[in-house]
This record gives sequence, structure tokens and C-alpha cells, in this order.
Amino acid sequence: MVERYRRQRKRTKLLGNHQKCWLWGRHTVLETLRAGRWPVLELHVSELLPKDDLDFVFDWAAHSDRDEHVELIRAMPERLTQLCHSQEHQGFLAKMGEFPFDDVDDVVVASTSQSLFAILDGLQDPHNFGAVIRSAHVLGVDALFVASQGQVDVTVQVARSSAGAVNHLPIAQADDLLTLAAQLRARGVRLFGASQTATQPLFECDLTGPTAIVIGNEGIGIQPELLAACDGLITIPQFGVVESLNAAVSAGILFYEAQRQRNQDPRRK
Repeated sequence: MVERYRRQRKRTKLLGNHQKCWLWGRHTVLETLRAGRWPVLELHVSELLPKDDLDFVFDWAAHSDRDEHVELIRAMPERLTQLCHSQEHQGFLAKMGEFPFDDVDDVVVASTSQSLFAILDGLQDPHNFGAVIRSAHVLGVDALFVASQGQVDVTVQVARSSAGAVNHLPIAQADDLLTLAAQLRARGVRLFGASQTATQPLFECDLTGPTAIVIGNEGIGIQPELLAACDGLITIPQFGVVESLNAAVSAGILFYEAQRQRNQDPRRK
């Protein structure tokens, strides 16, 4: 049996094709609904969900003030598996619209003397990207910038890897990262690039002021032009035989060190 509850909304573009638009998993979908940031076009829930979960989605569908089309559909778990090709949906499946990036100029203008930003230069792995978003949110990064070209988009894989954090962190898409770098520096934000070729360990770099940490592509690192635009280059000391840390792990370490320094800064007491 399928029950449908419709509410009229204006048309929104789909996130990718039909097979790439499905977001599933209880935690990720519920975080998306609660945040109310990312347009949900259809919400499919299992008939076998606990009463508390069903009550929540009914209330969400009835009282959401979003102005786009939403459809709430109750069906058996097998139908949800058929739609998303996964048995890991936990009774929650959402058809998503395009991800709403924040405006670059708005984020830059809102920067303060305590802002901590991250700039991602061409990450390609959606799991890496999602993990960076999760670390950035947990470790107090104020906003994340990505390029509009050469960077993996915010996909359902990214959202799932972020454990829902994609709904809670400002993410702005810049047409040109070099122009963005100039905008940030004009606002007094210093850029520090993470590079294996750098000689300054991150714990010897002052990350307490307005700062943007630049993290490069998994294979080639930061593009040379953007690297040259940085105020400094920093490295994470390593002691094993493996060549390097991946982008997500490096980002978590860099964000943590920035917050450690800020928490110990006497000017913030």
C-alpha cells in the first residue's frame, strides 16, 4: 500500500539524474529535514517505521513552510530498496533538488577577526569531501569554499559521508579561487596552504587570526597559482612510511590545530 500526501511547490531542478538524486539513511535524511536548507522533492518512508518517526515526518510535511513541491509517500521497505538500490535506507529515502550553495560575497563580507575558513582546491573523492565537511562543522570552521569547476559537487554520497553536516555548514561555490583569495586577503584573512613541500610545521604557524586553510587535490595538491597566492605554506609532520595523509584526515588535523591555538590565545580570554 502506498499513501501520498501532496503539497504544491514551485519546480526545483533535480540533483543529478534519477538514479543519483536519492538520499537515504535515517540520520542523514532527518538532519536534512530538520535543517530545512536543501530542497526535498519527495520523501519516501517505510510503513514499518516506529510511531515517533512517522509522527515526525507527518508533522514536517504538514507544517513545513517551504514553497516548493513536496510529496510524502508511505510504502513498504522493499519499494524503498528498489528506488535507491540499497538496503541501507533504514526506512528513509528522499529525492533531492540541487544543493543550495551560499553566496561567496555574502560569506566574505561577513568575515570577522576570528573567522576560520577552508578552501578546497579540486577535491575529486566524494567521501573525502564529505569527511572534510564533517570535520569542518565539528571543529568550528565558519565556512567552506569550493571551486565551481574541477571539484566534486555536493552529491548524496558527499551528504552521507558528512553525516548530515552538509546541512549545517555554509558552503560557497566560487567561479575562480584566485579571485576569492584576493577577496579574502583584502578583508585581512591570511591564507595558509597545506603542502608536503612546506618546511614550517603547522604548530609553528600562528593560526589565531582571520585564517583560510587551503587544501589541495588528492593527487596534485594545490594548483601553483593558488599556492603562490598563499601567505604561507604549512605541513603536518609525519613519521610513518606511508607517503602522505589523505585530504580528509589532513583537514581534520589542520582544523583542530587552528582551534587549539585559538582556545589558548590569551586575547580571547
